Amino acid sequence: MSTSLESSAANNILIVDDNPDHLRQLSNLLETQGYLVHKSLGSKFALQEAHHHHPDLILLALNMPDLRGYEVCQQLKASQTIVHTPIIFISDLNCLADKIRAFELGGQDYITKPFKNLELLMRIKSHLLIQCQRQQLMQQNQRLKQEIQERLKAEAEVRQLSLTDDLTGLYNRRGFFVLAEQQLKIARRTLTPCCLLFADLDGLKQINDFWGHKTGDRLLMTAAQILKHSFREADIVARLGGDEFVVFICNCSEQTEQLQQRLQINIDQFNQSYHFSYQLSMSVGLQLCNIEQEYSLEYWLAQADKLMYAHKRKKYSA
Repeated sequence: MSTSLESSAANNILIVDDNPDHLRQLSNLLETQGYLVHKSLGSKFALQEAHHHHPDLILLALNMPDLRGYEVCQQLKASQTIVHTPIIFISDLNCLADKIRAFELGGQDYITKPFKNLELLMRIKSHLLIQCQRQQLMQQNQRLKQEIQERLKAEAEVRQLSLTDDLTGLYNRRGFFVLAEQQLKIARRTLTPCCLLFADLDGLKQINDFWGHKTGDRLLMTAAQILKHSFREADIVARLGGDEFVVFICNCSEQTEQLQQRLQINIDQFNQSYHFSYQLSMSVGLQLCNIEQEYSLEYWLAQADKLMYAHKRKKYSA
């Protein structure tokens, strides 16, 4: 029966055994599966070989005359560079006490001779997969820590520079660019989709002229609250100036139509609940940012602005 199993060419395995025949047999078996194999004849140079080759997995014979596999395992696990490398003990002894001792010292598996080649290969493949997943998780955690640090640094810059709009309490133009530039960099690095929404408050000049600037300011504050309510806390909502607002939407998993519909529903609910002499209305442009392209935040903002004006023209021509 064929024992061929898929393996990664990047995986390298260190075999530690004092028996040359065992070394040769195991090495031939693993090399036919595409693994890169390194060998240590006996335990004397096992630690040196492990530090030199940085194996993804170690096959360690338990019974060796110069130093038993237990002691070798302890030395390997004491090294910071090898401590997480999975170790599979190979032994002639099928004793429960030996197995317990092997696991207590940090071994990930224990297989007794004679063994089936397919069984050994499946165990190796399983432990390499677990090791790969552990490394990926560590990398993700490291990226997350870095992103948190970058976000905290950006937020500290915002607090230091007081980059908020006095009237609405939203970020102002400078505050928006400080935070959104940082989030766009993170989105590119993590391949996370993001969007930009550009909103213009319709008819603000007419409201200011007819009902006064206090009424216009109240409408701006209302628009700001509706925008904050319509999007998540992680999204960056800002007033660029005058009657213009912008939202940087992180991890934009929804369809753009859904985002616009949710905002419009909140606007309609406000107009139905408060019977003012004027209606709150916004023209909106929503641009999905192609993070694979190295366009600037200003570029994507300009695209969203064009979509907003197209929406405004469509509304007024209807």
